[in-house]
Amino acid sequence: MRAALSHDSASTPTPTTDVLVVGAGPVGLTLAIGLARAGIDCRIIEREDVFRTAGVRGKGVNPRTLEVFDDLGVVGQILDRGALDLRIRTYEGTRLVQEFDPGATGPTTPDRPYAGMLLIAQHQTEAVLRDRLAEFGGKVETGTELTGFTQDADGVLATLRQGGRTTRLRARHLIGCDGGRSTVRKLTGIPFLGETWEEERFIMASMDLDGLDPDHLHIWNHPKFGAGAMALVPMRQDGKWAVHAAVEPDEHGELPAPTLETFRRLFAERAGLPGVRMHEPVWSTVWRPTVRLVERYRDGRVLLAGDAAHCQSAAGGQGMNTGIQDAHNLAWKLAAVLRGAPEALLDSYQEERLPIARASLAATSAHHKAAFSGDGATVLADQFRTLAVQGTDLTGLSIGYRGGPIGRDLDDATGIRAGDRAPDAPCATADGTPARLFDLFRGPHSTLLAFGDHPAGGPSEPEGLQGLQGLPDLPDLAGLAGLPGLRVAVVRDPDGHAARTYGLRGDAVVLVRPDGYVSLTGATVDRATLAEHLRGFAG
Repeated sequence: MRAALSHDSASTPTPTTDVLVVGAGPVGLTLAIGLARAGIDCRIIEREDVFRTAGVRGKGVNPRTLEVFDDLGVVGQILDRGALDLRIRTYEGTRLVQEFDPGATGPTTPDRPYAGMLLIAQHQTEAVLRDRLAEFGGKVETGTELTGFTQDADGVLATLRQGGRTTRLRARHLIGCDGGRSTVRKLTGIPFLGETWEEERFIMASMDLDGLDPDHLHIWNHPKFGAGAMALVPMRQDGKWAVHAAVEPDEHGELPAPTLETFRRLFAERAGLPGVRMHEPVWSTVWRPTVRLVERYRDGRVLLAGDAAHCQSAAGGQGMNTGIQDAHNLAWKLAAVLRGAPEALLDSYQEERLPIARASLAATSAHHKAAFSGDGATVLADQFRTLAVQGTDLTGLSIGYRGGPIGRDLDDATGIRAGDRAPDAPCATADGTPARLFDLFRGPHSTLLAFGDHPAGGPSEPEGLQGLQGLPDLPDLAGLAGLPGLRVAVVRDPDGHAARTYGLRGDAVVLVRPDGYVSLTGATVDRATLAEHLRGFAG
C-alpha cells in the first residue's frame, strides 16, 4: 500500500513541480526537453557533481533516434559532433581481412532523411541536449540525489540530498531515468528480471592513440573472443579513441585492470600491428553484459525509462537508442495527462514500449553470443552492412505500434496505418515555400495532414488546404486538443513524394501524434470524430 503524502513539519513550504526527472543522461534530458517545450514545469536532478567529459558508452545513434533529435531541434549539432562516414576494417592479427563502408546500408531517401549509425561520444550528446534544455529555461541540478519518496493518488513526496542537506519536493509524477542501478526502480520494488553474464568481462577506455587511420573503425577477431578481441574507434570531436577488449581472469581468478599497460599488452598479443602507440587513458571501466527487463514500467505516479527499465548487451548499439525513444514516447503523453487527458494514456506507454524493449533484448543477446565468439568480426561486419540483427531492424525506422491502444484507421484510404512511423517527405507551404513534413511535425503538437485534389472552398478554411471535408471551422480545431494542441498542416505535394510514401488511394486525412507516429487515418474525417479521437489522448 502506498503511503500518503505528508506535510513537512517545518514552517517553510515544500517546493512543488509537475515532474521530477531523476537522472540527466540522454534519456532524462530527452524527457525533460519534451516536457519543457510543452510548457510543463519539470526539475531534473543528477547525482554526480560534475558533467561527464570523457567515456565511450552509448556512442551509437541510430536513424530513428536522429529523427527524435530532429524533432527536438538538435540534430544539426549532433551530426556536427559525430561521424557517419567511418569505414570499417577487420583484422586477424596483422592481416587485414576486409574493409567496407557501412554506408552501404543505403543512401538517404525523401522518407528516410538519416541513414547509418552515427558515432558520437555520449557526453557530447548530453552536452547538446543540456544546451537545448537551457533554451527552454531548464537546468540540470547536479550533486542532487534521490534518497526516498512516498506517493498517493495525487502525487509524490521526494526526499533529496544535496551538499549534505536534505530537502523535500512535491511532484505530480516521478520518472526514473537513472540507469541500470536505478534508485527509483529499487524504491518502487518493481522486479528487474533477467541475468548478468558473470563469465564475461570487457575493459573499455578513452585515450590518445597514434599510428592508426582515424577515418576507419578497426576490429580484431580472435578464435576465443571473436570481435571482442580488440576494437579501436576514433571519436573525432574528442580527438580520442575508444578502446574495447574482452578479458578473462588469470590463474588467481583476478581480472586485469583497465590500465595503459593492460591495453598495450592486449594489443600486442591480439593485434600486433606495428607503429601503433597508446597513451594514458583519460577514462576507463570494466563492463559485463547485463540482460534485464522490468516487470512493468509504472507504479502509480512513478514511471521508468531507459536502462532503469531495460539493460542489454552493447552488441547492436540499441540500449541508449531504445531509452531515448522511451522518453520521446513518454514525454508527450505525460504532458497531455498533466493538461487533462485521461490518466489511462500513461498506460499506453508500457503497452507500446515494453514489447519493443523485449524484442531488442532478445535480438541483441543472440547477436552478442555470435559476435563475441568464433568469427565474430564477420558477424559484426554483417551487422554494420545491414543494420539488422536476428530479424530486428537496428535503424529503429520499422518500429511501430499497430494495433495499439491509441490508434484508429477509419477505412483503407491509406497504405500507412495507425501506429506506423510517420515518414518524412519534401513538400511546400501554401505560398510555395519548400518544406519537409518533419518541419511541420516538429514540436509538442499533433499534426493533421490532408491530401486531395480539390482546394478547400470555405472562407474560414486555411488557404491552400486540400482534401478536408466536413470541417468548416478549421482554425478552431486547435482548441479541441488541449496541450500539446493540433496543427492543421497547409501543405502542397508537388512531386508526389508524400502521396507515394503514405500510400494514398485518393483523398485522405492523416493525424500524426507528437512523437511522429500516425494516430488516425481515413478518407475523410468529420469534426465530431476528430474531437472524440483527440479527447482520448489530448484531453
